[in-house]
Amino acid sequence: MNEPSAVLMIELLSLEHEQAGYQIEIGLTRDIGYARRMLTIDEFTYEQLNALAPYFGERMRLSLYPKWDPFRNSYYSTLVIMNQTFSETLYFACSEYYVSQLLQLKELDDPHVHEEIAVETTSPSIPPARRLRKKNKKRFGRLGLQSIVLASCLVVVLSLRMGGQVMDRAEGLKGPSLGTSAEGIEKMVSLPFIPPIGKIETTPSQQEEPAPTPETSKPSPEPSEPPQEQMKRYEEIKLTGDKYTYSLPKGYVALSFDDGPSKYTKEIVDILVEHEVAATFLFVGNKVSRNVEAVKYASEHQMSIGSHSWDHSKMTDNGVKENQNNLAKANQALEQITQSPITVFRPPYGAINDKLAANVTEQQMKVLLWNRDSEDWKRKTPEDVIQFVHHTDPSGAVYLFHEKKITVEALPAIIQYLKGKNMKFVIFK
Repeated sequence: MNEPSAVLMIELLSLEHEQAGYQIEIGLTRDIGYARRMLTIDEFTYEQLNALAPYFGERMRLSLYPKWDPFRNSYYSTLVIMNQTFSETLYFACSEYYVSQLLQLKELDDPHVHEEIAVETTSPSIPPARRLRKKNKKRFGRLGLQSIVLASCLVVVLSLRMGGQVMDRAEGLKGPSLGTSAEGIEKMVSLPFIPPIGKIETTPSQQEEPAPTPETSKPSPEPSEPPQEQMKRYEEIKLTGDKYTYSLPKGYVALSFDDGPSKYTKEIVDILVEHEVAATFLFVGNKVSRNVEAVKYASEHQMSIGSHSWDHSKMTDNGVKENQNNLAKANQALEQITQSPITVFRPPYGAINDKLAANVTEQQMKVLLWNRDSEDWKRKTPEDVIQFVHHTDPSGAVYLFHEKKITVEALPAIIQYLKGKNMKFVIFK
């Protein structure tokens, strides 16, 4: 049975107001390819997005899952602005029409989506970094007039913004986990907090954490020996390469860890071995020389090891030759340790296009994406990571985690929860 090809991620490429109306140009990453499209939106949503400008050339990811706010009787969504050193989450109100447009995108079954789609417009598509930089503060006044009808509490937030102030982050204030539901648009009966429209936090996303403080009350577990005849409670799945595989059949689940190897790799492996499961590790090539033993340890303990590029750059911005060298260097560094071919590749930021996919195929590798992003790189506590897993459907999930202290601390509880749901663990080859 042919299933529709699911949309994994939407990037905002440009925001335009032409004679034809209000439009956004978006980049769609799906399990079978990448495409660029023009999406018609309404004036209200356009003004909400425009009020978040200026942008300065960073990558901008739109949430696929707007939420319903019963306090304001309105939908809201998020725009995540990111580069290699930071990530910034912005909230904006949106219309029911915008929500319906996203639903149509997710339900598309287009066998030609991997092809670049040419769109005729009255003027060339201009990235928001160039088009919106000239916006002045008068737009905040327009935003206030349009949004004041939503709720009286929103007036307070907007008045702070119009006064040139920025809301301080309160202790423990965290946004809801957006873009993780497999059910589509979710109407919430309550919210843990009322998110402001606009910027709420700026969080380092790719920086190394300081060394964890030793805890005398919790001695570190002894490193486990490589398993000899350990009974496997997981299965191996060989990627076919016919799509950017990231989903699994019902009843199966996969754990994957990006951005290693690191000082946490061995501890993650020990936890997996203790619970008799395995995971897929996507390692960054230029970190390997500093963590050779970690790579060797993961390989010896039957973990699946793949490439996450040489330098974690956005490879869709690189030339063909540059990407060929990037992939080859990462593979060489890993294969010298594992003594086996590297066959799995996860592009940094999930950014993939036809040229990069061709480079990956030349290296005899397959692309592996995901469908459950824990966003553990910006969460504050292990409980936050655990709650993310508890509030998502684990059946068929490929979870994206990172090698972080809070994720290590949350991992035993996550595995126990998934086992309690009778999930069958898999790794990718």
